[in-house]
Amino acid sequence: MAYSFETQGTHTYFVYTVQENDAVDTMSLGMLTNNKIPGLAPTLFTQMDATKFIKYDVSAKISVKQLFTGQVNKKRLLGVFNGIVDAMLSAEEYMLDTNTILLDLDYIFADVTTCKTVLVCLPIIGTDLAGKDLGIFFKDIMFNTQFDQTENCDHVAKIMNYLNSAPIFSLQDFKKVLDAIESVPTPEPQPSVQKVQPPVQPQPEQPPKPAQPVPPPQPKPQPQPQHQPQPIPSQPQSHPAFSIPGQAPNNPPVPPVQTPAKPQGGTEKEISVLDLLMHYSKENVELYKAQKAAKKAAQAVPPVAPPPVKQGKQPTAGFAIPGQNAPANNGFAIPGPGVQQTPPPVAPAVPPVNVPKPQQPPVQPQVKPQTATPTPPPTPPKQTPAPAAYVQPQVPQGQPMNFGETVLMDGAGSSNDTTILGAVAATQVKPHLVRTKNNEKINLDKPVFRIGKEKSFADYVISDNPVISRSHANIVSHDDAYFVIDTNSTNHTYVDGVMIQSNVETPLVHGTKLRLANEEFEFRMY
Repeated sequence: MAYSFETQGTHTYFVYTVQENDAVDTMSLGMLTNNKIPGLAPTLFTQMDATKFIKYDVSAKISVKQLFTGQVNKKRLLGVFNGIVDAMLSAEEYMLDTNTILLDLDYIFADVTTCKTVLVCLPIIGTDLAGKDLGIFFKDIMFNTQFDQTENCDHVAKIMNYLNSAPIFSLQDFKKVLDAIESVPTPEPQPSVQKVQPPVQPQPEQPPKPAQPVPPPQPKPQPQPQHQPQPIPSQPQSHPAFSIPGQAPNNPPVPPVQTPAKPQGGTEKEISVLDLLMHYSKENVELYKAQKAAKKAAQAVPPVAPPPVKQGKQPTAGFAIPGQNAPANNGFAIPGPGVQQTPPPVAPAVPPVNVPKPQQPPVQPQVKPQTATPTPPPTPPKQTPAPAAYVQPQVPQGQPMNFGETVLMDGAGSSNDTTILGAVAATQVKPHLVRTKNNEKINLDKPVFRIGKEKSFADYVISDNPVISRSHANIVSHDDAYFVIDTNSTNHTYVDGVMIQSNVETPLVHGTKLRLANEEFEFRMY
């Protein structure tokens, strides 16, 4: 079939050129040209010399194949199916042969806003343009369409159930199924309700948060009673205390409070001269003398020198001997008279300094002369300097090592990054449009990128220019090449100042000037 598109002013026509062997049905042609039949495209008949043309007005409409690109929602599917069914029923009312209606998604045109379709009826006798049963035609559409998964797809199941269960396809029955589906409220609010529920669920979870400050921080002070019994220095002389080097003992001995000693318990407490005068008795006198003699005996004990500590080894833990200073290392201090509980100060540890050892020349092995045949003493071989082994530089502690910078091979200078020899930066292909009005960058990130002012359909919406059509043009890509297609726009599309034909791919190269109506763009590959 000789199909083409023609632009006349603001109108776009789908044109069929009548062939020599075509027999035109004049009655059907008159019915199409003199009536506005619902669901069928307005028809014009023209003749230029001996060539006849049948034209169909498809201005501001796109093919259903373009409309079904990507995910198809319920509105688009029902709009197209209702439009096809209405066109078939209208053709029967106007006594037109339904077999002359062109059932091809490339030649069924729809409005992107209302999703209503118009079909082409070609009044040629002896042609079967339908080519297949309507039931099979609708099944093929269902099988080859990707539906929107963000909405409830019950309508898809209902349509498939009818198409699979009906033994004979009936337009009237299928129309009832579509009307029943369309009468059901759109389940789109359900996802919105579900989206509202998640924010409501965290709200009841927030009330328990004020209860979290209530966790008993008060039991935490309970460890205090556990620490209280530790400093029980009530019996400093009966239990040895631990001595930590460089620190005062954890439990320093508390001097006992001097209270007047009683005659019965004087053997356990030290009696001072004041106590002896206040409570003078024979028993207290003897006790005072015994305690004084014990002190002198303890002071007369000579100090024992600590064992020598080997060089390079740390002293091991030991015990503090009465009458001698406590050792500086960790150990136990035995309390007693004359014992100094405060350990001597410990000198700070000095980190060892790594002093590089001088390299000594390698020792040459001595060769013993053979006793059987005396030979003159061998001359010592010339000592060639051995290859210097890599010695890691000694760096003082706390100072970073400097390894220098990588030098470019051409000697042009130095760089902090390593240069790869022979590397060439490859230009990344990032096709995009630059809008001349505001220098906006529009990335062409889809195989079919749609431009127009219909928000529910276009990938890039131009809402501030009324001369742009709802679906003005598409930028398509295949075989690493890019093309622009005018989608029957009202004010047309221009490439480098030349208006292009609708529904025809026009190639784009880097720097191509693109104009949609009066909106200018520039196509760039990088």
